[in-house]
Amino acid sequence: MSNFIIVLIIVLLLAGCATSGNAGHGAQIFSQGQADAPPCSTCHQVVNGQVGFSIGPNLARVAERAAPRVVGMTAAEYLRQSILEPHRYVVSGYRDMMYPDYGTHLAEQDIEDLITYLLTL
Repeated sequence: MSNFIIVLIIVLLLAGCATSGNAGHGAQIFSQGQADAPPCSTCHQVVNGQVGFSIGPNLARVAERAAPRVVGMTAAEYLRQSILEPHRYVVSGYRDMMYPDYGTHLAEQDIEDLITYLLTL
Protein backbone atom coordinates (compact mmCIF):
# COMPACT_ATOMS: atom_id res chain seq x y z
CA MET A 1 0.00 0.00 0.00
CA SER A 2 1.39 3.39 -0.88
CA ASN A 3 2.16 6.00 1.77
CA PHE A 4 -0.52 8.27 0.29
CA ILE A 5 -3.27 5.70 0.88
CA ILE A 6 -2.06 5.04 4.43
CA VAL A 7 -2.05 8.77 5.21
CA LEU A 8 -5.50 9.15 3.64
CA ILE A 9 -6.89 6.33 5.77
CA ILE A 10 -5.44 7.87 8.94
CA VAL A 11 -6.88 11.30 8.07
CA LEU A 12 -10.32 9.81 7.42
CA LEU A 13 -10.25 7.87 10.68
CA LEU A 14 -9.23 10.96 12.63
CA ALA A 15 -11.92 13.03 10.92
CA GLY A 16 -14.54 10.75 12.41
CA CYS A 17 -13.17 11.40 15.91
CA ALA A 18 -12.47 15.11 15.81
CA THR A 19 -14.80 18.02 15.47
CA SER A 20 -14.13 21.56 14.38
CA GLY A 21 -16.81 23.25 16.40
CA ASN A 22 -17.00 25.98 19.00
CA ALA A 23 -18.05 24.40 22.30
CA GLY A 24 -19.06 27.78 23.75
CA HIS A 25 -21.52 28.41 20.94
CA GLY A 26 -22.71 24.80 21.21
CA ALA A 27 -23.44 25.34 24.92
CA GLN A 28 -25.52 28.37 24.01
CA ILE A 29 -27.53 26.35 21.45
CA PHE A 30 -27.96 23.57 24.02
CA SER A 31 -29.33 25.89 26.69
CA GLN A 32 -31.12 28.56 24.63
CA GLY A 33 -31.93 27.04 21.24
CA GLN A 34 -31.47 28.93 18.00
CA ALA A 35 -33.35 29.86 14.83
CA ASP A 36 -36.72 28.41 15.91
CA ALA A 37 -35.07 25.21 17.14
CA PRO A 38 -35.83 24.51 20.81
CA PRO A 39 -33.00 24.23 23.35
CA CYS A 40 -31.80 20.69 24.03
CA SER A 41 -32.06 21.45 27.74
CA THR A 42 -35.85 21.43 27.40
CA CYS A 43 -35.71 17.62 27.39
CA HIS A 44 -32.15 16.69 28.41
CA GLN A 45 -30.39 17.25 31.70
CA VAL A 46 -26.64 17.19 32.34
CA VAL A 47 -26.19 15.86 35.86
CA ASN A 48 -23.16 13.76 36.78
CA GLY A 49 -23.83 10.76 39.00
CA GLN A 50 -27.61 11.23 39.04
CA VAL A 51 -30.52 10.05 37.00
CA GLY A 52 -33.35 12.43 37.90
CA PHE A 53 -36.37 13.02 35.70
CA SER A 54 -36.03 14.14 32.11
CA ILE A 55 -37.86 13.46 28.87
CA GLY A 56 -34.62 12.53 27.12
CA PRO A 57 -31.47 10.77 28.36
CA ASN A 58 -29.11 12.50 30.80
CA LEU A 59 -26.24 13.80 28.66
CA ALA A 60 -23.55 13.88 31.33
CA ARG A 61 -20.61 11.87 29.94
CA VAL A 62 -22.54 11.28 26.73
CA ALA A 63 -19.35 10.82 24.68
CA GLU A 64 -18.51 7.68 26.68
CA ARG A 65 -21.91 6.16 26.00
CA ALA A 66 -22.27 7.41 22.44
CA ALA A 67 -19.09 5.82 21.07
CA PRO A 68 -20.20 2.18 21.48
CA ARG A 69 -23.96 2.85 21.03
CA VAL A 70 -24.10 1.98 17.33
CA VAL A 71 -21.48 -0.38 15.91
CA GLY A 72 -19.17 1.36 13.45
CA MET A 73 -19.98 4.93 14.57
CA THR A 74 -17.78 7.30 16.53
CA ALA A 75 -19.32 9.34 19.34
CA ALA A 76 -19.40 12.41 17.06
CA GLU A 77 -21.09 10.48 14.26
CA TYR A 78 -23.67 9.04 16.65
CA LEU A 79 -24.44 12.48 18.09
CA ARG A 80 -24.77 13.95 14.59
CA GLN A 81 -27.21 11.21 13.62
CA SER A 82 -29.13 11.69 16.86
CA ILE A 83 -29.51 15.41 16.13
CA LEU A 84 -30.35 15.14 12.43
CA GLU A 85 -32.21 11.81 12.39
CA PRO A 86 -33.45 11.33 15.95
CA HIS A 87 -35.83 8.54 15.00
CA ARG A 88 -33.09 6.24 13.62
CA TYR A 89 -31.96 5.10 17.06
CA VAL A 90 -33.93 5.66 20.25
CA VAL A 91 -32.25 4.90 23.57
CA SER A 92 -33.96 2.09 25.45
CA GLY A 93 -36.40 3.39 28.04
CA TYR A 94 -37.19 6.61 26.13
CA ARG A 95 -39.93 7.40 23.66
CA ASP A 96 -39.35 8.42 20.05
CA MET A 97 -40.30 12.07 20.48
CA MET A 98 -37.18 14.17 19.93
CA TYR A 99 -37.62 17.35 17.91
CA PRO A 100 -36.98 16.26 14.30
CA ASP A 101 -36.11 19.55 12.57
CA TYR A 102 -32.72 20.60 13.95
CA GLY A 103 -31.24 19.99 10.50
CA THR A 104 -33.74 22.45 9.02
CA HIS A 105 -33.23 25.21 11.58
CA LEU A 106 -29.53 24.91 12.40
CA ALA A 107 -26.66 25.62 10.03
CA GLU A 108 -23.98 22.96 9.58
CA GLN A 109 -21.58 24.96 11.76
CA ASP A 110 -24.23 25.21 14.51
CA ILE A 111 -24.59 21.43 14.48
CA GLU A 112 -20.81 21.03 14.60
CA ASP A 113 -20.66 23.46 17.54
CA LEU A 114 -23.39 21.55 19.37
CA ILE A 115 -21.62 18.22 18.83
CA THR A 116 -18.34 19.72 20.06
CA TYR A 117 -20.09 20.93 23.22
CA LEU A 118 -21.78 17.56 23.81
CA LEU A 119 -18.42 15.80 23.56
CA THR A 120 -17.16 17.93 26.47
CA LEU A 121 -19.92 16.85 28.87
